Amino acid sequence: MAFTKVLWIVSMDEAAEGRLVQNAQTAGVGTVCIRSTSPRLPGAISRLHQQNIKVYAWRWPAASPVQSKSPHYFAVDEANFVTEQLLPAGLDGYIVDPESEGDGAANDWNHASLAPVARAFCDKSRNAAPAGFHFGITSGCAYPSPTMRPNIPWAEFVAASDALYPQTYWGMVNSHDDAIDINGGTPDTAIDRGLGSWKSIASGKLIVPMAGELDVITADEIAAYGARLQSEGISEAHFYADSADVPPENYAAIAAL
Repeated sequence: MAFTKVLWIVSMDEAAEGRLVQNAQTAGVGTVCIRSTSPRLPGAISRLHQQNIKVYAWRWPAASPVQSKSPHYFAVDEANFVTEQLLPAGLDGYIVDPESEGDGAANDWNHASLAPVARAFCDKSRNAAPAGFHFGITSGCAYPSPTMRPNIPWAEFVAASDALYPQTYWGMVNSHDDAIDINGGTPDTAIDRGLGSWKSIASGKLIVPMAGELDVITADEIAAYGARLQSEGISEAHFYADSADVPPENYAAIAAL
């Protein structure tokens, strides 16, 4: 099975853009997914297209208006930025990341009352997009579970999405900069957990488990991730996230998938 590979990135200055292109080409990646807060993103779209790389954007937007140094943070403002700045520049897709960490925070989506905001965000972004534009949702590995984040407006986001991307990471760097295991610590346990949770809200949409975090997982684990996707009949592979700390062997492992 030939995989469509997508490499994500969080922050991107000029040097990081060059590194992203090099690593994408090394890994055989045809699409990158760049957080929309990067001021380089609108101009980078055409530069990446010249390298035969498609460009998606992603964002965990605020669910309510808030004063912030982060640009176009509120979901409505983010949708306007996508339609007014990124789509005219040639953006190929967008993946929204509604999450919830602090109850009542501006970016806390775990409230059923936010369904109209979610619907407006999706409608604005999708209706302005050209044919072939790819729209998706990502969020925590088991967030749709009844005991996790059941009140995120899943139905609205899923209805607008072409595919769903649970964050089935089995390794991460915590707030103390320590590498730790999560979701069982292996690709299989993380994917089991994510698929088990997300199938409850998928409405038949494609679910694509994500691999991460690239700076702490191993090449062997990437190979195991690819094997699991293949066994599930999933031909799309997502990797979070490109950085200067990712071991070169991990990009070689992605290339080998």
